[in-house]
Amino acid sequence: MKKQALLFLAPALALLCAALPASAHERDTFKIGDRYYVFTVGSLNEPFVVDSISGVDLRVSRLPGAPSTAAGKGAPIAGLERTLKVELSAGDKKETLAFDPSDQAPGSYTATYIPTVQTTYGYRIFGTLEDSAVDLSFSCVTGEVSETAVDSSQVKISESITRIGKIGAYACPGPRKALGFPEPALTSYELNQSTQNLAGDSQAAAKQAAAAKTLAIAGIALAALALAMTAWKRKPAGPR
Repeated sequence: MKKQALLFLAPALALLCAALPASAHERDTFKIGDRYYVFTVGSLNEPFVVDSISGVDLRVSRLPGAPSTAAGKGAPIAGLERTLKVELSAGDKKETLAFDPSDQAPGSYTATYIPTVQTTYGYRIFGTLEDSAVDLSFSCVTGEVSETAVDSSQVKISESITRIGKIGAYACPGPRKALGFPEPALTSYELNQSTQNLAGDSQAAAKQAAAAKTLAIAGIALAALALAMTAWKRKPAGPR
């Protein structure tokens, strides 16, 4: 039965692939309870680069049936800004954002932020979807991104959620330097590191200067003491 399901799923995933948006996004099909949904996840304002305003780009639609028969065409779901949130993660840093719905495209949502470090970003989307609890995690891909790669392996997310197909991926933020003109554009993190390094060098130089001054004063004091002792030893003795 599993092989048959995958055989039916493959053509549907191919059709889904043809319908992918022009920008790099990940398009996952989930079975949640007894319903099928498509989550399209990516980043706003591509190219996605450090220190440029971006954000989470989410679109959610419900399929009328299994992907093998529905060919990935679903109905957008509105109102999810009231029931879903997204948790950003980068290294050990995390932050939860609310979604803003699109005024022109029902079922589309954004959560704006500015990436400040070139690293791997994770988007955890959690909350309630049509009375079903959801907790889904997505992650950007470093290096070259394929917008058409199909992964038809089934992944059990929880007791009630199974990912039954995935198409494409979205990239991690690229370097800001490459877009700078006529000079490379440094990121705020790089500028902060440079400032800290300069401050550290300045403090080290100040400490060295203070130590040298202390040694100089001590040397002068010792020299003065030595001269005074020499003068005292050479002082002629008084009459007895």
